[in-house]
Amino acid sequence: MKINCVVFAAIIMLGALLSLPAHGIVIRHDRDDAKYLELGARFPAVGLVGRDGGTLIAPQWVLTAAHVAQNAQQRGRKVRFGDVDYAIDQVFIHPDWREQGPHDIALIKLAEPVKGVTPIAIYSGSNEAGNMATFVGQGGTGTGLTGPAREDGKKRGATNKIDSADQDWLYFTFDDPTTATDLEGISGPGDSGGPALIQMDGKYYVAGVSVWGRPGKDGRGTYGAKEGYTRVSTHNKWIEAALSSKNKRATF
Repeated sequence: MKINCVVFAAIIMLGALLSLPAHGIVIRHDRDDAKYLELGARFPAVGLVGRDGGTLIAPQWVLTAAHVAQNAQQRGRKVRFGDVDYAIDQVFIHPDWREQGPHDIALIKLAEPVKGVTPIAIYSGSNEAGNMATFVGQGGTGTGLTGPAREDGKKRGATNKIDSADQDWLYFTFDDPTTATDLEGISGPGDSGGPALIQMDGKYYVAGVSVWGRPGKDGRGTYGAKEGYTRVSTHNKWIEAALSSKNKRATF
């Protein structure tokens, strides 16, 4: 009975952990916000799926989180890059995804190709842990002292080191300035589905998809906050199969 109670408690804790959506970019309190805005502007391939995030990985395809794609499909939302809205043609949700569980990844096929934006390729390596990643999003923002405090719709970028990786997730921590990267940040309200980008040989790749967060020492999005991104590299075969599929179903 004691073991069952422990297992039950672990399940409840995991559910609570995964139920906190990861959104927006929260930044260091001792850095100029303009630097984060400048970094975010470098990535026009990161767009909006409703009010959440997604990344253009092929002219007509957007990589995002399954829970984001599901909401977009049900509510008839569009995907925006820059000032242009694109209608959704099909939604491909990973078949093993269940709410608040792993495999939280999806592809959205647009009704027409995105013009004037270069897609970002997915990462296919296996050495993500320890690398520097770049987050991009335009939801709620604030600092590591306040957590997310406002939403202004501006796209920001931030950096963060990948603490570790397992089959399902890439893990991050919002470090305080004593150990942080120069433009350290973490997600806040409005960026589920957004990317963790890593740079290899001068080129950026999508290595993760923003899914969940855990509060820091002073609340959500403050220093010490944890975040989990769906690991893209372990889902490559599914992504490639979906991209090449002529299946007309809403899910794949």
